[in-house]
Amino acid sequence: MLPDYERKVLGILHNYTSQRSRMPNIHELEIKTGLSKQRIKEALLLLEKESYIVWEDKSSLERILITEGWERETDTPKQSTVKPNSKYWTEY
Repeated sequence: MLPDYERKVLGILHNYTSQRSRMPNIHELEIKTGLSKQRIKEALLLLEKESYIVWEDKSSLERILITEGWERETDTPKQSTVKPNSKYWTEY
């Protein structure tokens, strides 16, 4: 599971590139995330370490390749939000 800032940066990268066909620059990421350049770079390094992106040229964001545009599913099952009394309405 990705930390909040990293998940936010990944989502912005994915959405920005799908809408504009290019990567955002560092200034655009600062505006969209509200994070500092240093914090954005830390998030990008973690995303690279976790194989969500490929970032070979660290001097530029233009050549970042997104390998997964959203967070991976976790192995823990999701808890049901259906209450026992409402089982009738959801199963019959």
